[in-house]
Amino acid sequence: MNNRLSFAIITAVALITVMLGVGAISLAPSAPAQQPPGEALDSTLRLMLADHGITPLDPGPTPDPAKVELGKALYFDKLLSGNRDISCATCHLPLHGTGDGLPLSIGTGGFGEAPDRMRGAMRMLIARNAPDVFNRGSPEWHSMFWDGRVVGNYNDGFTHPHEFTQALPTGLDSVLAAQAMFPVTARAEMRGDPKDVDVFGQVNELAATGEKDLATVWQRLTDRLQAVPEYRELFAQAYPDVPADEIGFQHAANAIAAFEIDAFTLLDSPWDRFLAGDDSALSTDAQHGALLFYGDAGCARCHSGNLLTDQEFHNAAVPQLGPGKGRQNPYIDLGRARETGNPDDRFAFRTPPLRNVALTGPWMHNGAFATLEDAVRHMADPLQSFASFDYDLSPVEVQAETRRNPAIDAEIAQRLDPLFAAPVGLSDGQVAQILAFLDALTDPRAATLEEIVPASVPSGLPVGDNAQQSTAFAHVSDQAGITARHTEGYQVTGQAWADVDGDGWLDLYVTNSIGPNTLYHNNGDGTFSVSPLNQQVALPDHYSGGASFADYDNDGWPDLLVLGRENDVLLHNNQGGGFSDVTAAAGVSDSFASKTASWADYDNDGWLDLYVANWGCVPRCARTAGVSGEPDRLYHNNRDGTFSDVTALLDGQTYGGGFVARWLDFDNDGDQDIYLVNDEFILPPGNKLFRNDGPGCAGGWCFTEVSAEQGADTRVMGMGIAADDWNGDGWLDLFFTNAGRAVMLQKQGSGPFENVAAEAGVAMDARTVAWGATSLDYDNDGLRDLYVATMRDGVSAFNPLFRNQGDGTFADIGRASGADDPGPSVGVAAADYDNDGWVDLVVGNYDRGYHLFHNQAAELSGNNWLALKLVGGGPVNRDAVGTRVTVTASDGRVQMQDVHNGSSVGSGESLTLNFGLGESHPQTVTVDWPDGTQQTFFRLSSDRAYEITYNGGVRPTSPSGGFMQNILDRLGF
Repeated sequence: MNNRLSFAIITAVALITVMLGVGAISLAPSAPAQQPPGEALDSTLRLMLADHGITPLDPGPTPDPAKVELGKALYFDKLLSGNRDISCATCHLPLHGTGDGLPLSIGTGGFGEAPDRMRGAMRMLIARNAPDVFNRGSPEWHSMFWDGRVVGNYNDGFTHPHEFTQALPTGLDSVLAAQAMFPVTARAEMRGDPKDVDVFGQVNELAATGEKDLATVWQRLTDRLQAVPEYRELFAQAYPDVPADEIGFQHAANAIAAFEIDAFTLLDSPWDRFLAGDDSALSTDAQHGALLFYGDAGCARCHSGNLLTDQEFHNAAVPQLGPGKGRQNPYIDLGRARETGNPDDRFAFRTPPLRNVALTGPWMHNGAFATLEDAVRHMADPLQSFASFDYDLSPVEVQAETRRNPAIDAEIAQRLDPLFAAPVGLSDGQVAQILAFLDALTDPRAATLEEIVPASVPSGLPVGDNAQQSTAFAHVSDQAGITARHTEGYQVTGQAWADVDGDGWLDLYVTNSIGPNTLYHNNGDGTFSVSPLNQQVALPDHYSGGASFADYDNDGWPDLLVLGRENDVLLHNNQGGGFSDVTAAAGVSDSFASKTASWADYDNDGWLDLYVANWGCVPRCARTAGVSGEPDRLYHNNRDGTFSDVTALLDGQTYGGGFVARWLDFDNDGDQDIYLVNDEFILPPGNKLFRNDGPGCAGGWCFTEVSAEQGADTRVMGMGIAADDWNGDGWLDLFFTNAGRAVMLQKQGSGPFENVAAEAGVAMDARTVAWGATSLDYDNDGLRDLYVATMRDGVSAFNPLFRNQGDGTFADIGRASGADDPGPSVGVAAADYDNDGWVDLVVGNYDRGYHLFHNQAAELSGNNWLALKLVGGGPVNRDAVGTRVTVTASDGRVQMQDVHNGSSVGSGESLTLNFGLGESHPQTVTVDWPDGTQQTFFRLSSDRAYEITYNGGVRPTSPSGGFMQNILDRLGF
């Protein structure tokens, strides 16, 4: 039974249960009664309002002007945030209905003003929608926040969030002031995370405090404020009877509340004018809508009183979106129950007030509904709306932070507040009338509050939030025609580049867990179309995972290996004319769950051998001694189109937790070693490093496991790997991802590796789940950078692009990368698909699809580049895997890269080596072929692509049919 059908049945059962629980209610929608016509409307409505006890709203006392002036400065000043990068006004903008226009707010670390605000790297979405702050000075208010975590009044005192045990300080003027004490303590909102630094690179002293030590946060904020002379003066004016050394953050909170009351008490809406006696204030539709609202539509059962809210908590079956507030269970929002612990309060949220509601979207506690009409229709029939909610219409960032849970969905439906059990049958006309009434709740001034935004604040920090513009990549999937989906089923995405038809343009193959896969033909103009060969490689019935291209038979055409959850498939490229399934004949049909394929010629016989990393455990994945796994496979190429399984050469050192094996020459001795990244559920755990010791052992070849002596036996939940010479010392370093902090092993010359991830700035957050990784010089400055695909379970991280600073450290350029895919990203493969010398990316998102990112850094940089395609021959495999190229630039800088095939996770990257040169030019290019042959080339031009052939020299290249190729042909190249 599929999930959708299961959920429909569960929802239906829940609906019947709710109906039975509230007595005999007809399952047929109820029809509101006809409304009175003409002049009877006014009197009928006023009688109805009298029955409901509705009178003009008491705005409350006028706040002290000195407190208002202080509060205005504090409301707009980023000094109140730990990283000095966000203010109250960031999420409660006067220009956006005192909200931010986002379903879920973006706190510290973000960029830009709402609704275009963007989340920073490694930052969580805030779990709730930013509520409005209109008319909060009314003495009728006693409950704040969606879950009521602050409740009370001046006379009886105030509650505080359940998880905090410290008492609120005395002297708070109102429940609104008590509310203002807490956003500054929330890590995702304003406080920041431990080890954060602020916008000036200074330690964030607010974040460094204990998790629940709010008193210290408030004191340190007070110390910040008192260090600013203008704030000392403002506090003295607002609190002339309070000595400076007795000022606390509660005084700041009182001032913020005073400003909010002064600025956002707006009671001149048509509705307020009608309540004041103006019979002409409401349109006819608005009056009809009000009669429905207070009458048969039943809206006033919750939106009652003069505030248009009962300030109580109801489960209205709002779909669960975002990271949630489920205490120990992320992606679930328990609502009021998080504060009370009462199961009856699960998924119940405070009824929102409705003045100016037309300005405060998106609507509901998590912004689930993009239009007010959607919200109205949901409340008319919550269960039907809940069951048919289209999660794909949510913003992609929210989708990335949402995890559907059928059991939770069923419980939400079952616990629906009985007030909403009977659907309300509303015609389209009646919905329009209710919307007209809701629009009549808008004070005209609420949409024009720009005059209250100050030009500056006492700290000198900027008042506005400027968006960080992309300086690297542009997401071009739609324009390029990359539309393939990935469906859940096997947790790996396959993305592989190769020129399958020999036209000089890299084509793209992507997999789908339940099929079919897609081969895209590169049209040479920045777009792709489904290849005419696609049906031969689609594998519609295959549980596909990773993919890679390799010319295993040295015929000059890239063949395709598709890994799977149950078997692998090898497809032979028939010289660009089609593909043939040769799996059985080749002997590589592995029945295990395979993640990533890696190719290299380990015995230097001129033919590519194959390592397949298998991830599976028998009988189940348990961290207990004795658990064995599905072994990885090492295949030797027999040079006749077949392979032999030589896994025994690894002496039983693969335990079934393999994600990816990276072939590399870690010890610079000229042959290909293996570094295996393992998950940690198989014992003994740890990654493995197999040193290639040449012929002579049983089975004909020697691999020695040396991870411990080389400092490379790291024990993590390893996922993906990248290898490169990031510090330019001539030795390959390793970076691998983890369900937790990532690891960068830096080779210490001929000595062992050392983990420098933290010092280098690439460790990421302990809650990050990262998968694929690739090394590239995205800005062609001559320094190799690092891109990481993150799935973000638990931390909501964007994919980071770490820019190499050239001093041993990296800086995550965050949203400026333009490739900060909101995921859930699993695979990434780099390639210059448009042959412009700037490396592009394709990112595979699990149960989503594939995103193509075009490198546009050239628009902001004049850096030079050099692209080299190596072609083997004779004793060297045709793909030239294992060849090392060293480029010495005119500024003396030396770079080294190896041709490799198989890294990241499930990926096949371009085999072309792309060197960034900065402002310099290539002086020498030295090629060390796997058989020991060395070639050196001089005076190659920058900003050009070349093909270097074993014993065949060097020639410039361009795609077939291009203008440059015609010239080269005439010159005899």
